[in-house]
Amino acid sequence: MSLVPACCNTPAVDHAHWHNKGKLINLSTDIAGKTRKTYHTGSKDSKRGIVAICDIFGYHPTSYQFYDRLAESHGGFQLSAPEYFPEGGITPEYLGESSKVMGWIGQHGDYHKNHILEVTLAAVEDLRKAGCTSFSLVGQCWGVLMAAKAVSEEGTPFSSAGGPHPSFISLETTKDVKTPMILLASKDEADLVPVVEHLNTKGFPVESFHQRFDNMHHGWTGGRGDWNVPEQYTAALEAIDLLGAFYAKVAAASDSKL
Repeated sequence: MSLVPACCNTPAVDHAHWHNKGKLINLSTDIAGKTRKTYHTGSKDSKRGIVAICDIFGYHPTSYQFYDRLAESHGGFQLSAPEYFPEGGITPEYLGESSKVMGWIGQHGDYHKNHILEVTLAAVEDLRKAGCTSFSLVGQCWGVLMAAKAVSEEGTPFSSAGGPHPSFISLETTKDVKTPMILLASKDEADLVPVVEHLNTKGFPVESFHQRFDNMHHGWTGGRGDWNVPEQYTAALEAIDLLGAFYAKVAAASDSKL
């Protein structure tokens, strides 16, 4: 697997102009003997749950705004964004060379070694205790690959997965996916249309969805996004609306089976 160059060379944006609407709380289940936090936001009355997998910068002001706005979209969701990098996300000294970035991901973001699935399922169980009956996964960058891996597991509790500016997504990495996906590419990602076309041969109750934002750079909805720039802000709101509509549609299809 290889990273797009923008993922290796583009730092996070340093600004904080958002008042978080959710709060950091502890997950009920310890992971590898340690307590993890999660950012929980959205309507406590919603039965539709979303677990969010961050990009490699971890918790970031733009990410919090993304979570809050997605949780408020299309009738509302309960959204849980667990702490996948308890020691913090990637730092600037790793950026600039793909080998350094891949080395950091291998150390801190390995699906098996770093307990990504266990953290994700712990968030699901807490959302279930909070009244949610359907679950979707949203990732950003590296997080979309982790989401694809999670919904490739037998017996996955998720009804859909996907996210903006996905890294490492290909026919190979999605061949075992068991749910529809939404993939929102920036100008820096490869052509993802073949991936979505293949997913749509699997006969899922909701078709997978793809849209390309050719005027946006990799990471614009996460840590690399500067929503003080009107074009990025507008594109981020469009992405959030597309994600919310997709997850609401999948949740409705899931509820119809109950």
